[in-house]
Amino acid sequence: MSEAPVIFVTAADVSGDAHAAGLIEALRRRVAPVRFVGIGGERMAAAGCELLAEPARRATMITGPLRQLLYYVGLIRRVAGAMSESRPAVHVPVDSPALNWHLARAARRRGVPVMYYIAPQVWAWAPWRVRKLRRLTDAVACILPFEEDYLRRRGVNAHYVGHPLFDGLAPAEPPDLEESAGQGRWRIALLPGSRQEEIKAHTPALVAVMERLSRRFGEAEFAFTAGNAESAEWIRRCAGRDDLPIRVGELAEVLSRSHLAVAVSGTVTLEAAHFGVPMVIFYRVSKWGYRLLGRWVIRSRYLSLVNILAGERLVPELMPWYGDVNRVAETAEAMLTDLPSLRRLREKLPELVRPLRAAGSAADNAAELVIHTMR
Repeated sequence: MSEAPVIFVTAADVSGDAHAAGLIEALRRRVAPVRFVGIGGERMAAAGCELLAEPARRATMITGPLRQLLYYVGLIRRVAGAMSESRPAVHVPVDSPALNWHLARAARRRGVPVMYYIAPQVWAWAPWRVRKLRRLTDAVACILPFEEDYLRRRGVNAHYVGHPLFDGLAPAEPPDLEESAGQGRWRIALLPGSRQEEIKAHTPALVAVMERLSRRFGEAEFAFTAGNAESAEWIRRCAGRDDLPIRVGELAEVLSRSHLAVAVSGTVTLEAAHFGVPMVIFYRVSKWGYRLLGRWVIRSRYLSLVNILAGERLVPELMPWYGDVNRVAETAEAMLTDLPSLRRLREKLPELVRPLRAAGSAADNAAELVIHTMR
């Protein structure tokens, strides 16, 4: 066995893979020699992590529930065996509690300390899960400012490290609003999500929004965003057309020149806020699933990150959304005809997310917490 300490890192989706890769790079600058082992995706592999599996790639795919279950049961067993063999100095689960809590439990049973990066949002739904978080971790790195106090008051060793999204975002220079309003030359970002399930559920509605706004504002420009070529192709398939204006890997560029975004709920809304882009946020859920379960376990007054941070309904959030396309299109159209609200949001949104850029980078701050947990 190598004399270099082993840091075991586990990520389950594309965003977790990216955040884990940044953390690995920050740790390499501080710890040498060191060996990284874990599960994730291509970004972690490029950062030098020895991958046992790539669930991040699988997370973007639509597969049957039974097939998914069998895959993850086998993955948990495989990772637990690798922990026993490699005897890591620390386990760093990144986001994705549905998988990572099982892996954190495996680490604890083997005497491995656990530093959780990107705290599960127990404050938003099923808050009783905080007891599990307290039991399974030695330290937790939070990426939203209010999480540290919330978790500490409940016995979790929580530390705010900043949001990794803001480690590399360029300063915002919003486009002119008055001139575009006068000519109807709106630039509108259409953000369908990153996973195939999200793209499938929301792309038809975004196409309908585009068509409706095109009829009202003939000079408007639209841009769908896709993280990679595979996602772009999936957007085309779900829309049933090949002529969509899709920008691949250019989310920041699209947002930096947009007057409005119609976005699937998620971290992307924080990036839109950074660029001062007013937005309509929506997310499709099962009507019966929400009525039978969702409304009982969700404890947050607001469901979108922007409104949660604001503590008010700063932007329209259509959640739960059951598929009423007119509701989304009418809300977007109403926003484009309300210049005072657009101006107010252009000013308030960047201020709202400014605290998410902590002193130093989130990856560097989290790396220091990993090292402290190892020792």
